[in-house]
Amino acid sequence: MTDPLGVGSFFASMMTWLESRKQRKLLEKMTERPPVRKLTRRPRPKASKATAIGTIAIAEERRRQKLELERDKHEWRKNRDIAKALRWIFEQMDKNE
Repeated sequence: MTDPLGVGSFFASMMTWLESRKQRKLLEKMTERPPVRKLTRRPRPKASKATAIGTIAIAEERRRQKLELERDKHEWRKNRDIAKALRWIFEQMDKNE
């Protein structure tokens, strides 16, 4: 009959041997691989004037829309404040009666 500890230690040593074999093969493959080339930067293509003009027009339109939105927000806040003030005045008039 075999010793259970001996079988367990044999199994553990086989697993260790297999793992070291896998690591050695991986290391060999990594060293065989050709070196990785470093990518060089290519100069960016210059934009045409039509594209530049279009981009500027889009930016101006966006700026105009943002400004219009800010004006609308300001008007909304102003109207809301006026409504609150009127409500307060009417409440004060009701309290005085």
